[in-house]
Amino acid sequence: VDFKKDGLVALNTGFAQDGLFIYVPKNAGGDQAIQIVNILLSDEDLFVQHRNLIVLEEGAQAIVVVCDHSLSSNKFLTNSVTEAYVGKNAQLDFYKVQNEHNDSKQLSTTNFYQERDSKVIFNTVTLHGGLVRNNVYAKLDGPGAENRTLGLFLADQSQHVDNYVFVDHAKPDCYSSQNFKGILDDQATGAFAGKILVRKDAQRTLAYQTNNNICMTNDAKMNTKPVLEIYADDVKCSHGATVGQLDMSAFFYLQSRGIPQREARLLLMYAFGHEVLKDVKITPLKDRL
Repeated sequence: VDFKKDGLVALNTGFAQDGLFIYVPKNAGGDQAIQIVNILLSDEDLFVQHRNLIVLEEGAQAIVVVCDHSLSSNKFLTNSVTEAYVGKNAQLDFYKVQNEHNDSKQLSTTNFYQERDSKVIFNTVTLHGGLVRNNVYAKLDGPGAENRTLGLFLADQSQHVDNYVFVDHAKPDCYSSQNFKGILDDQATGAFAGKILVRKDAQRTLAYQTNNNICMTNDAKMNTKPVLEIYADDVKCSHGATVGQLDMSAFFYLQSRGIPQREARLLLMYAFGHEVLKDVKITPLKDRL
């Protein structure tokens, strides 16, 4: 990751104080998940900086789950950077669960570099947090590479959740998809900015981008900006975004079948977020979410 182009990465590079190194050699790894739990617990306000590095050699596999929690009422600011190198024909499933209190602010940067025929699934679920900014960068630098980046966030009160995704198709015959969903209540605000870059030589690229959001109140606000930048001519790319409210006809249908208002509301929100949660392959994690 280039610290000269990103001030948050530069700050982390200079002052990183903790982190984890995961190395999976050639053709190693399996279905056992590696869980990283970050707990913020202190008697005073803290500025925390994590730096993580994941290296998967050719044919390697890894499942990584990162869980962020705050257990004391002090103010916390986290600036986290994770870099992942995914070698030829390797596969990385990466899940990030953010669940911190309203006085926590998290700035997270995740960088993926993918070789030929590699596969990455990156799924971020933001359950709670005062201010959350997630930056995701992926470079598909080998033919046949696949990247699926998903996200779901829930925000209420005056929380703010911001997701930025940049996928760089540098080689031909690659596939990427982005699917982000947000549910905003009270005076919460959210933002999504996603960009797909298809370089001149990246022919036969398949790239898709979707951002759908629900505002539960008139005071909730969502800003969304999907972007395609294409320099190749033999591609299939699409992007779209929606900001709306709950389907009132479906709401009425559930109530007419005897389901109380609160439960009907929760069922519709669950159905909305299910498209992201169904791709969680770890059963205990999926059940908890």
